[in-house]
Amino acid sequence: MGETAQLRGPWRTMSVTGASAGLAGLVLVGASQALVQVGGGEPAFDASGDEILRFFEARHDTLYATGTYLGLLAVLALACFVSVLWVVLREAEGRPAWRSAIALTSGVAFVVLLMSPGWELAGYRTDEGVDPQIARYAFDTGNLGFANAWMALAGFLAAAGSIMLGTPSLPNWLGWVAIVAAVGFLIGRAVWTTPVWLIPYSIFWIWVVAVSIQLFRGRLPERAG
Repeated sequence: MGETAQLRGPWRTMSVTGASAGLAGLVLVGASQALVQVGGGEPAFDASGDEILRFFEARHDTLYATGTYLGLLAVLALACFVSVLWVVLREAEGRPAWRSAIALTSGVAFVVLLMSPGWELAGYRTDEGVDPQIARYAFDTGNLGFANAWMALAGFLAAAGSIMLGTPSLPNWLGWVAIVAAVGFLIGRAVWTTPVWLIPYSIFWIWVVAVSIQLFRGRLPERAG
């Protein structure tokens, strides 16, 4: 009981930090996309070079730069959320904690892939003149990198979901939602030029919010057994 009492304060701080990071990630992603889209919505993954170049040329310089910066902050928030959740999952899983290790490595891979330069880079060069095919190449490269990140996110969600299914202090549906989203991302990557990915992407953010609420409430266990 003494050890548990000593851990309670740090555990609460960690839980609130992780929950805040999860919700901040959602807010930052929303704000980032809203600013980046000023001037017209993003074209489809398979849009023509001319259409993509017109999209880049229509961006508002200041709002576009602000939006891409907020996007990076969102990734940092997600990194914090993943880190806190890994600690929680490791304690909930017990030993050997192999599934929580998969969740951590997959989560880190997801963050690294999101931090890699994307198609946003082409938007900073339109004033100097960008060939439509170069614009399309940058757009396709960025989108493919984003799609590849779904594979890492699927690994994170599958591992986290499987642990949550065996955690008594959590509702089972949290684990099932994570697994469904993981399968959705795997399917989305197979047909990455279609809007199918939006379904698991929406489910993922609903799951993040739900997990963040559980963290705020202190419902996640400190240690297995």
